[in-house]
Amino acid sequence: MFNTIVVPLDGSEESNVSLPLARSLAQSRGGSIWLLRVAPESVLSDDHTATHEAGQSIERIARELARSGVDVHPVIREGDAAQEIVHLSRDVGADLIVMRTRGRCGLERVVFGSVAEEVLKKSSIPLVLVRPGGRRTSHIRKLLVPVDGSPGGAVALRTAAEFAQATRASINIVQVVVPIPMHVYAAPYDYASAAFYDSAWDDDALASARVYVDAVALRLRNLGLSVDAEARMARSCGGGVAEAIVETAEQASVDLIVMSTQALTGPARALLGSVADAVVRTSQCPVLLVHRAETRKELTNSPEANRSIPAVS
Repeated sequence: MFNTIVVPLDGSEESNVSLPLARSLAQSRGGSIWLLRVAPESVLSDDHTATHEAGQSIERIARELARSGVDVHPVIREGDAAQEIVHLSRDVGADLIVMRTRGRCGLERVVFGSVAEEVLKKSSIPLVLVRPGGRRTSHIRKLLVPVDGSPGGAVALRTAAEFAQATRASINIVQVVVPIPMHVYAAPYDYASAAFYDSAWDDDALASARVYVDAVALRLRNLGLSVDAEARMARSCGGGVAEAIVETAEQASVDLIVMSTQALTGPARALLGSVADAVVRTSQCPVLLVHRAETRKELTNSPEANRSIPAVS
């Protein structure tokens, strides 16, 4: 797992924040790192000055990484950055892509776009996003996995379990319960009936979440893993889920958050797929995003999945 790692760089100091984590992962698994620098295509067909300069820069970084005993392969390409990252990952059979994200949002993100977002859309390979300005991570000792009982959460759990087995990291599991808005219980245009709202409903939801995460934790402990679990209530029905996940990560001092990008859930439950972006933009630690490509049936029927993920519903 994660034996071949692609690390895209753009020549900036910010992009180098992904190197310590990639180096640690490669060292723990005896894996290799493929450093990629994508230079813009020159208007003049015979002018490759930018590519040459990029090559010198990435060769220098590769030599520094190689001194720590890591197998490093520097690669220079020209063209669209996201497209070349995806192409190289496929060419070398990469298990993981580690790259920085600018953490933009709103209008700035619309105008400038996001290479990381394009890579996530076009590639099925797990992607670790490191935000400049966040906590420096060079070793993974503790993982946080947000769950909600969905197939996407199961995929994230399986990835985290395999990761923990390979690195001896511990796992923290959290389920964030969304408080039920009072207007759900009111007739249309009759919010007075919301007076019948019973806070015990939220308490029951939180208690059910605790039962679920405790069962998941037990299954993971039976695999020999060190696991803690908790359920907590979001402060609001809107963006409270991402806030609670990031807050949990900080309180537990985790080194990596593992999430699915396509978690599917029912009404009034934590929509993990929709909050992954907010977690990436606000988390102080890196975030590992995995695709929910498998269906529930595939997860249930897979012998590997049955051995490594807690099939609790």
